[in-house]
Amino acid sequence: LAQAIVARVASRALPHYTAPPGRSPVAAMSLTRTCARLAFRRSMPALSGTSIFTGKAQKAAGPKQAFGYGEVNPPDAPGFKSYQMKPPETVSDTVKYISEGTFKLPLKKEIIEAIGYPGQKHSAGGITTVGRIYYGPGRYDYGRPVMPKGWFANWFYGFWEFGHVMFVADRWIFFRQIRHLVFTGICFFPMWLTIGWNVKAHEEFKKACES
Repeated sequence: LAQAIVARVASRALPHYTAPPGRSPVAAMSLTRTCARLAFRRSMPALSGTSIFTGKAQKAAGPKQAFGYGEVNPPDAPGFKSYQMKPPETVSDTVKYISEGTFKLPLKKEIIEAIGYPGQKHSAGGITTVGRIYYGPGRYDYGRPVMPKGWFANWFYGFWEFGHVMFVADRWIFFRQIRHLVFTGICFFPMWLTIGWNVKAHEEFKKACES
């Protein structure tokens, strides 16, 4: 009786469907209803089991305030010195700030994070979606920022902070911009070269037609 009722419901729900030979309409209806039920079900990403796409391989990288592989507070990371926590106000601090911060060779982690790789983690942002790969005690933005004492340094603090982030503390973001410029130039050069060839060929064509 139950099979008869299900078959009757299936025939009314699918009036134009005929079960294949050797297949009962109950089985066909069940399969159709299963597909319809799963269509409204929330599906997980197709690559959810792959660690590089879910970030599982990077969960042990450190605190949530930083991301990327490796240590988040290594001893040789830029931006962790005492004279790098605020705008330098003396000549000696300025020299050390520039020599050991701005012109310091990039680390391996900075280069890899700047180039990028599949499954690279990012953070929520308004203009950009990148975060800090270094974080911890010693950074200028760890806790309450230390403000300079002089009025001149306080007046231009915003300009210093932009340069400090781009060229000292988070230099990998600046390296990331260089990546865009370099690869844009590499992709543009063949088109620019072809344009020059076409212009020269067109001039030769006009000379040939005039003669």
